[in-house]
Amino acid sequence: MSRNDKENEQSSSEHSKEPEENKVVLYDLAENIKRYKDVFGEDSDLSVRYMQHENLKMAILFIDSLVEKEIMDQHVIHVLNNQLNDIVSADEEIILSTSKTKKITKHKEVLEHLLQGYSIILFDGYPIAYAAETAGGDRRPVTESSVETVVRGPRESFNESIMTNIGLIRRRVHTPHLQIYKKELGKESKTSVAVLYIKGIAKDNIVEEVISRIDNISIDAVLDSLYIEELIEDPQRYSPFPTIFNSERPDRISAGLLEGRIAIIVDGTPVVLLVPATIGLFLTSNEDYYQRYDISSLMKILRGGAFVLSIILPGLYVALLTYHQEMIPTPLLIAVTGQREGVPFGIAIEVAIMEITFEILREAGIRLPKTVGAAISIVGGLVLGQAAVDAGLVGQGTVIVVALTAISSFTTPSYNIAITARMIRFILLILSSFLGAFGLIFGLIFLLIHLNSLRSFSVPYLAPIVPFHKGDWKDLFIRVPWSHMKERPEEISNNNKNRMENSKVNRQTK
Repeated sequence: MSRNDKENEQSSSEHSKEPEENKVVLYDLAENIKRYKDVFGEDSDLSVRYMQHENLKMAILFIDSLVEKEIMDQHVIHVLNNQLNDIVSADEEIILSTSKTKKITKHKEVLEHLLQGYSIILFDGYPIAYAAETAGGDRRPVTESSVETVVRGPRESFNESIMTNIGLIRRRVHTPHLQIYKKELGKESKTSVAVLYIKGIAKDNIVEEVISRIDNISIDAVLDSLYIEELIEDPQRYSPFPTIFNSERPDRISAGLLEGRIAIIVDGTPVVLLVPATIGLFLTSNEDYYQRYDISSLMKILRGGAFVLSIILPGLYVALLTYHQEMIPTPLLIAVTGQREGVPFGIAIEVAIMEITFEILREAGIRLPKTVGAAISIVGGLVLGQAAVDAGLVGQGTVIVVALTAISSFTTPSYNIAITARMIRFILLILSSFLGAFGLIFGLIFLLIHLNSLRSFSVPYLAPIVPFHKGDWKDLFIRVPWSHMKERPEEISNNNKNRMENSKVNRQTK
């Protein structure tokens, strides 16, 4: 081994022993490239493009899967080729036509920018590098949401790109007061997270609390917004009720921002979080504001009633038939009990079997391919229900009650709270089977007490019911005309509560 080789090996070993944050870009281009190939591996998607003019030798490093090749070719390589004759040394300011260009000297900065989709320009004989933004690659386009569908309204939904999602909100909220706080979370994933709020509308103390909780997160990776949701929700006892709202629709998140709420966008997921959240937010559909107020009010009342029905109907059915038969009209009681002749199980076990069967079918329908999932859940429910009745395992009334409960649960706009209703339904079913109507009422009272104890970033979960705010009831159980909804929610918005100025429309009659 020659003396120069020994010196290079000794210098590289000395650099490898340095702490990661102290390492700098080396003078030797070949040594730099070897260092980064050692980090990513020889067979990785790290690519190197060499360029040379007279005594100046350079190389462009980039990760194939994270860059937009067209941007790199046109705005980095093509521009450098045109400037080769004018570039004397790397100490000069190199001008590229990309949106962002940074001069960096730290080894750690080079790795971070490579993983963010930047192209890194290294020079032989100079301990500096240039990072040019060329991020791109294949991304899912903006499409219609398959979960939150509407008959009338926008069809756009978020995708996995954080910048695209911010842009979708910017196109709807054209105000310079829309503030964005960005942070990277995850020691290994380096996931970009953005907190959005409208300054002057969102409460400052809530904004500070959200940012503080996000800053305190220390985790190896963040792969979905649920990681953030569980780590920043209010420290309270276990509750099946979600206290952070999520949506795939930009119009829904934009409407929340205009009310004074705060949005949290996580790169790599199309689901955006919205805080603080109250129970009314989960029971409100996007389409309530795209239809006339009278139609929207009817739909809100119908959905609210269906939500309550999906929780209490099986327990009420069991309580009446087991303990309180005198409350059922005699003809109906004779018809129901007559259908149950020969059924070997008690009414509570009968309902529980059908409920569990339906939950299994629903889960199977979600996991199967879309082309067969819906057919399996529908046909399976019909076939199994009819077969169970014909075999004398369950009564016809039980099948009707379970089917009506399931259909009612489908009307709930938010998937999160629909799952919560399914969990509570089984608890009330157990209480009703042992204590009858007393158990059902006891369970509902305990449920209300629990809901009253919940907070979402210090905002009461039952607001504006408890605490009572008369003005916010205009958009709770019904929706009044837009001309009457002139103020933002009391518990959420800052001092800027007016949404609409008092204006008079002059109408001339002929």
